[in-house]
Amino acid sequence: MAGKKGFIAKYFSMAGNKNSLEKMATYIAKETGRDEDVVLFGLRLFLTSFSGYVALILFAAFWGIFHYALAAAVTVSLFRVFSGGAHATSPLRCNLIGLSVFLTLGFLVKLLPQAPGPLWTATISLVGIFVIYKYVPAETPGKPISSKVQRKYLRIISFILLIAWGMGCTLALWQPTKFVTPDIILSSSLGMMWQLLTLTPIGYRIVGGMDSLLKYLTERR
Repeated sequence: MAGKKGFIAKYFSMAGNKNSLEKMATYIAKETGRDEDVVLFGLRLFLTSFSGYVALILFAAFWGIFHYALAAAVTVSLFRVFSGGAHATSPLRCNLIGLSVFLTLGFLVKLLPQAPGPLWTATISLVGIFVIYKYVPAETPGKPISSKVQRKYLRIISFILLIAWGMGCTLALWQPTKFVTPDIILSSSLGMMWQLLTLTPIGYRIVGGMDSLLKYLTERR
């Protein structure tokens, strides 16, 4: 377990290594002609996501909830690319919040006695349509959205993804396969519920509170 923690700490430090990322972003921007801030944001997003998934995979596999936690995390990640959502104020705290949420959802799926029916995913989809219409795209500090065309595009893509997700989950519940089981659908559904929550003002306050608590715990002397 100590080896796993050391491995995870290494990747967390990579995600927070500001000077190295800035140098890399400057080099890539010069070579490609792209905006340096955009490149830097992309590098931070990639390293944060990579380190978070490394930590999640190791801990989830150790506790026997690998498939459940990963299904929730992948659902959130794919949807968040277009919808946005609440973020912590540092890559480390963002990863810690994600790690705690997805591990909790994985344990919850493992403990629940019964998988959901089609009505469950249909209800989430209907709620999601309202949330998307009202709050998407939800801006993040490193990715402001100023164009009306871009806002419309992101909202439409989010609608399409939600509808596709709802239909896919419903079909999978009627005809489960070896790899897509009702428990996996439940995991994905819980992930979607968390993602929809992070689009709302309440979700922003919850993530903000978690961020403040982690900041206090990690930065206190």
